[in-house]
Amino acid sequence: MLPTELLISKVWGKSITPIFSPLNEEQTAVAAEIIKTFKEYKGRKQGELSEVLDEFEEGLNYRFIRGLRVLLERRCRFESVSPLNPVEARRIVFEESNKLGLVTNEEKRVKVINTAASTLGVTVDDLEESLWADYESELILSEFNEIEPIELLKWYNLALAQTLLFSATNMEIKVKSGYQELFRAIKYYRLMYTAESRDDSFLINIDGPVSLLKLTERYGTSMAKILPSIISGKEWQIKANILRKGLQKNPRIYEFIMDEREGDKLMTRNIVETEQFDSRVEEDFYHRFKALKTGWTITREPEPLISGLTVMVPDFGFEKEGMKMLMEIVGFWTEKYLERKIAKLEKINQELILAVDENLACSSFENIPGKIIYYKKKVPLKPVVEILKKLEQSKENQDIAKLTIATIQLKEDVVPLKEIATKHKVSLEAIRKTINVKGYTLVGNTMISDKMLEKLGEELEKLSIKTRTEAAELFKKNGITEVDRLLEALGYRATWTSLDTENVPITKFKKE
Repeated sequence: MLPTELLISKVWGKSITPIFSPLNEEQTAVAAEIIKTFKEYKGRKQGELSEVLDEFEEGLNYRFIRGLRVLLERRCRFESVSPLNPVEARRIVFEESNKLGLVTNEEKRVKVINTAASTLGVTVDDLEESLWADYESELILSEFNEIEPIELLKWYNLALAQTLLFSATNMEIKVKSGYQELFRAIKYYRLMYTAESRDDSFLINIDGPVSLLKLTERYGTSMAKILPSIISGKEWQIKANILRKGLQKNPRIYEFIMDEREGDKLMTRNIVETEQFDSRVEEDFYHRFKALKTGWTITREPEPLISGLTVMVPDFGFEKEGMKMLMEIVGFWTEKYLERKIAKLEKINQELILAVDENLACSSFENIPGKIIYYKKKVPLKPVVEILKKLEQSKENQDIAKLTIATIQLKEDVVPLKEIATKHKVSLEAIRKTINVKGYTLVGNTMISDKMLEKLGEELEKLSIKTRTEAAELFKKNGITEVDRLLEALGYRATWTSLDTENVPITKFKKE
């Protein structure tokens, strides 16, 4: 994004559009020359670099050159490089000057500098060099992250479009692909939106800062920041109403339209990283839940829920062995936002966990299907875990009821329970509690044929295996990893007497 005064746009009638830089040979050459200048001035003062760049602006389009310059400066690191801390150096000099009174001539100035240098134990030259080393013009260009000229021009064009969106009163987005990343960006930047599913695409409306927050720059910036997530898809279109002041400073609304045909002119880049969150409440809940190790996988912003024209992206999805549960966190926000949220939840009519800020406790949420949890500052884990456990128990009861054990036939000597559960589409716990196949024994989470157990027992005796490690190698060759439970099933026990895991002895005991 660029400062508003650097926006180059064209207005005709009721329409407005940025004037994008063409990606031709001439413009690429200009971009390359400016990039070259930044490279050549690495290690030199920012003031010296600015003087050269100012010359570029005199002979060419000022706002275009300044725009490229602003973007490239964001890829730079300027540092204060001096023998002394400039702030400390100035403090000592000012203290010495106060002792002499008003410094009115060069003689007094030299005396102050010499005394200050002596106090600091440095040379006069070092002191002079340090005094203003932290001023912008004196900073040294220490790092420059180079970019290709064509990519700089695409970045510039993207920044122009984003700058125009600063003053958007609303934005309508139509997208066919990449919508999940777009929804994630919209939610991350806390934008007010409604979404509809239409055929094979999504139509998303975003309210801008003018309509909701009296043109706050922060909200306008957030609208602009989702642009890369929009244009990263294959088919997209945006329509935005832009508020601009006319010659008489009377505000006017202009329409800005852009679609995928402009995509090749713009830089696309990911905006929202996987581990970024819409709020601290969400981030806190996510990390605390993961630490519980419940066996449930928690996913941020799963696939959108669609009901007719209504679209909703829940905050979290939970999944375990085919079981799924969704969760939405409703924080304290504007009345209009809450009305939309409640209406959307009612239309979706999907049972989910709804965590609601206790300041919003009202009867409006009672008509929404699902489990409501009220929270203050933090979403409590216990009620969420209890809901998931009830879901597990319900699923397990259903699985046990539909399991016909006689239909389970095992052909291999070693069969993991997970494989059987997947085949019959039931939970692992349901299989574990009910399975009873003639000629097989359940060892941990594995069904092992009696024939295989007999064979392994004979080999333990025949090979005179004395340690747990040797037994584990034998079991592994036969596709079994549950060492201790299998040893117990064969009538052996590992005796742990030290931290030496290589030589743990096994002894045979008499099974009852």
